[in-house]
Amino acid sequence: MNATPTKVKAKRPSKGMAKHNRLVKQEARKNSIPGTVVKKGKRPAAK
Repeated sequence: MNATPTKVKAKRPSKGMAKHNRLVKQEARKNSIPGTVVKKGKRPAAK
């Protein structure tokens, strides 16, 4: 075994979080437009 630790490949973030972030940004865009009624999704945002 070599003493120097080999560079560990960075773990990729989960796809689920990416999907959540996209939905949050999407909802924020809808909220930024005044006078629009936002439809609530089937599932609440993960907290």
